[in-house]
Amino acid sequence: MGAVFAIFGGFYFWAPKIVGKTYSEFLGKVHFWTLFVGVNLTFFPQHFLGLAGIHFILSSYLDSHNPFLLDTLIISSLIIIKPNGPHILPIFFNDPVRIYKPNLNRNLIGIENRKRTVIYQWINLINGNIYIGSAWNGSQRLLSYWTPSVLNRKYHVSNSISYYTHSNFILGILEDLGKTGSVTKEFMLSTEQLYLNILFSKYFSLALNKSPSAGTTLGFKHGREFGLNRLGKLNPMTNHKFSSEFIHMQRRNKVGVNNPQFGVIKSNSTRENLTKLVYVYDAITLEYINSYSTVHCSKELKMGKDTLSKYLLNGLPFKGKLFSRVKLHNY
Repeated sequence: MGAVFAIFGGFYFWAPKIVGKTYSEFLGKVHFWTLFVGVNLTFFPQHFLGLAGIHFILSSYLDSHNPFLLDTLIISSLIIIKPNGPHILPIFFNDPVRIYKPNLNRNLIGIENRKRTVIYQWINLINGNIYIGSAWNGSQRLLSYWTPSVLNRKYHVSNSISYYTHSNFILGILEDLGKTGSVTKEFMLSTEQLYLNILFSKYFSLALNKSPSAGTTLGFKHGREFGLNRLGKLNPMTNHKFSSEFIHMQRRNKVGVNNPQFGVIKSNSTRENLTKLVYVYDAITLEYINSYSTVHCSKELKMGKDTLSKYLLNGLPFKGKLFSRVKLHNY
């Protein structure tokens, strides 16, 4: 845009000298200020959009079935300029008890929610996605969203936090149900279910939850019988009488000649199916040398198992030899 302004500047300076007529100074000022304000309103917010995590075309971040989100994002990108970029106005399903900026209030989250049973809501401030969750011990659950093992799980909320980072999320505690153990888990899940009903009925396209059912990610809930202790009389096989043939099959000696496979010579194809073979080739001519089991190959060629695994994975030659799990020759 700097070049465009320079071109217009040169035009306004040289045009009257070339044409021999002057232009309206009022219209010239109107043109300049319209262009100046319009260019800055259009392109200046894009610097903050980049800082906020939108590195591609804006439309790829939006749900085409949610025009309200599009309007909100456009308005916020032009008006609500925050230190971390333009953010949409978060929609909480209840007046939050506590609100946190995760990138700034991590320690506070752990302190204020320690041994508290809470219902919480994550909101993505870039695309408006929402996650509803419950925690028996608030600090333990909420701080787990900084743990790499949790962020690497194949959950929508974990992927979203990993991609957009904590800076572009806001965390709200919708309800603090009291100290851990003061309410039952059934009450906690029933409270969470109320908010999940709102999420999946009114904001389905924004849901980061995989399931509309509280307490599960897959939508399946075990009955109470599933968690019962199945020792003794609760075990369905207690006092069950087995046939003499069944008991004989379970207790018979299978060592040596009693083993059905004793003395059976396995074919090469069977051995290949049972053993993970390593095929060794000349690195230059790709001529087949031999095939070994993993342990035998390591001993025969005097190389460590880790070294062998490394060159099997990267496919590079080692000491003039090429190693493969797949047969590269036809004979």
